[in-house]
Amino acid sequence: MATDRTLFVPVLRTGQLVHFDWACAALDTAGIPFQQREETSGGLRVAMPAAPTPGPGVWWTVLVPESWVAQARDVVLELPFDATTTPDVWSFQPKPVGRLLWQGAIWIALALVAASYATFFFGARH
Repeated sequence: MATDRTLFVPVLRTGQLVHFDWACAALDTAGIPFQQREETSGGLRVAMPAAPTPGPGVWWTVLVPESWVAQARDVVLELPFDATTTPDVWSFQPKPVGRLLWQGAIWIALALVAASYATFFFGARH
């Protein structure tokens, strides 16, 4: 017994939940079937979490069956924001201070990891 597999294609990938929810509502109203998932810049793809959290490199994706792509793109392109499937790491659009805080936290974490490796490999050995 053969099983048909439906290929789902992304029509929107965004770091902003309001844009994601807006697109999902528009597709639902238009009667277009879709799936939702969360993706990261590291390649992790999971089902939509109960409490999605925005951050650098976190996106939410709307996927539709391949046969519905043209209709879905027409619906999404009518919405008042840029609909893309290739957002950048900062697409969740933090305020400038928030972005600096994220970058600072990342640099501190990297410095701590480097210091722990240096201590482990070059520290005093008894």
